[in-house]
Amino acid sequence: MRKLALTVEPVDRETLPSLFSRMAILNGTDAVNFALDLGTTFRRILEQDEEAVAIFAERAGVSAMQLAEVLSWTGERIGDVRMRFRKEVFVSRALRNPIIRGCPHCMREQAADHPHPLRHIALRGDWLCRGVDICHQHHHPLVPLWSSARPIERDDIGARLAEILPDLRAGSFDRLRIDPTDYDLWLDKRLSQGIAADKTWLASQPVFPTITLCEFIGAALLRKQGEAPDDRRAKAAGFAFVSQGPDGIRAALDILMRSQDGGHIVTQGELGPLFKHLKGIYLDDDAFAGFRRILRDYFLEIWPLAPGDDLLGQAVIERRLHSLASASKETGIGPAVLDDFLTEAGAFAPGDKRADARKTYDAKAWQHILDEIPTLVGPIALRRAIGATLAELKGLKADGVLVPRTNVATIKSPWRIADGHALLEELEAYAQPVAPEEPGWETIQLVHKRLDLPVGEIIAAIRTGALRLGQRPDMFGYHGLVVEITEVAEFKAKTAPEPKPSTSQGEVTAAAFARSAGIRGKGQFLALIEGGHTPAMLVLNPTTRRREWRMSRDDIAAFEANYTTPSMLSAETGAHLNTIRAVLQSEGIQPFRPNGLDVGPVYLRNAVAPVVALLKSHGAK
Repeated sequence: MRKLALTVEPVDRETLPSLFSRMAILNGTDAVNFALDLGTTFRRILEQDEEAVAIFAERAGVSAMQLAEVLSWTGERIGDVRMRFRKEVFVSRALRNPIIRGCPHCMREQAADHPHPLRHIALRGDWLCRGVDICHQHHHPLVPLWSSARPIERDDIGARLAEILPDLRAGSFDRLRIDPTDYDLWLDKRLSQGIAADKTWLASQPVFPTITLCEFIGAALLRKQGEAPDDRRAKAAGFAFVSQGPDGIRAALDILMRSQDGGHIVTQGELGPLFKHLKGIYLDDDAFAGFRRILRDYFLEIWPLAPGDDLLGQAVIERRLHSLASASKETGIGPAVLDDFLTEAGAFAPGDKRADARKTYDAKAWQHILDEIPTLVGPIALRRAIGATLAELKGLKADGVLVPRTNVATIKSPWRIADGHALLEELEAYAQPVAPEEPGWETIQLVHKRLDLPVGEIIAAIRTGALRLGQRPDMFGYHGLVVEITEVAEFKAKTAPEPKPSTSQGEVTAAAFARSAGIRGKGQFLALIEGGHTPAMLVLNPTTRRREWRMSRDDIAAFEANYTTPSMLSAETGAHLNTIRAVLQSEGIQPFRPNGLDVGPVYLRNAVAPVVALLKSHGAK
């Protein structure tokens, strides 16, 4: 098969229909008849039938390298809705559109000084790409030249050019020139020189998903600012963020998703169009996987999504965030009550004015609060559970023997029954039966009132063995626990005034220091001393003639250097005890347990060091 006598050379970025039409015009015919003369059809040429294209290339004298370049700028089908364009995969509609665009200056220059201009006017492949909006040579926007829904008419380039040539020469297609944006420059270099020339983070991403994300995010940013976006401005606005990689994309999302009250918008908002496409026509497009992953990771961090919720076409596996609204819906607990609990615990800063739907917190870190709230009871239920009168419960609370789970006044059920049961079980272990008729024994609360001795001090003396505890068999619970009033009076006389534990008061009993540090369990602090984990001196008490552990200034300093307790941390940081316990639990900091021994709420000083600053911030609020 011989080369035709009259041929043309492909120009830079020329498409197959353009080259075919110029060859037809040069040989004195139109595209349809020229194809028939070659023994094929124009439709087969447009469909890039391998045999038809090979015949044309041979008769036109186009080398294999030239043909490959022409096809790369034309776009080659690789499926029903995909095309390979400049070694990148595009959806077909991004390259095949009823509207044909071009640069009028390029075409006029090609036609100038030629008696047969249609032989020289070529259409460039980059003009086909929906992401390209400008001619970089002339800084002129690409403008619509003609439109047809039928490819056989639309791509008969010679015939269509003949129709518009007078207007083209008259300047009817000319527009104001524009400067290329960073987006324009990046896309032109990427299409013309390939990935190797791309020095941005986008070299790791396919072109079509990139221009898609740039346009959607840019349009959303412009709408957020109250501006009516056009495609070109949107792409430029989006590119400024997307080209910076994950951090840049997240920065754009932060702008879009931040609400006026400081929370995050929990709806798609201005990103609705992008979500619609990613969940619809691009749902199974692996080319979007990188961007989809960045978006998913971001929204998992700001939205209170439940397991099973759909996020960009993929089910959420586990909940990361709760909002007051979602937690209330899930638990049935009113949002106001939840707000009070979580604020006191430290999940929210006091004065946080975010709306319930946007007031989010770490679901895992504070799940124990949600689990615990339904178990809490009011004072009547606690009194019934431990057999205490109202005055007795108030006495236990006043001295910190029983501590409510929350001190928020509006919460009517602040008590843990487990705390009451634990105290009752501990005290009953010390008690010996006392006959109902045996005189001289009174309840702890009554002795407190008569002798003006704090309830907490009486119970502390019971724990150290300084006072005996009796239990009346005819009375249930705490109200049935009694002490001998004469013995308590003698104890008060012997011990008063007991020095306040501090390093400035000299030696103190280990039991007194333990109470000041919030260690109240029977024998827990003594176990720490007897295990050799903190220094103390075993001496004979001259009054009681009993051996007891005492601590000097140096002993106390040694303990404080190596250990701490929630009570000590509260004094140091100003944070509430409940906040301290919640932070220690959420950070996974466990109490010190030498050889598995329970020595009370004692923590290694170096273990809690990382959260001290956080606790101080809570204390300052």
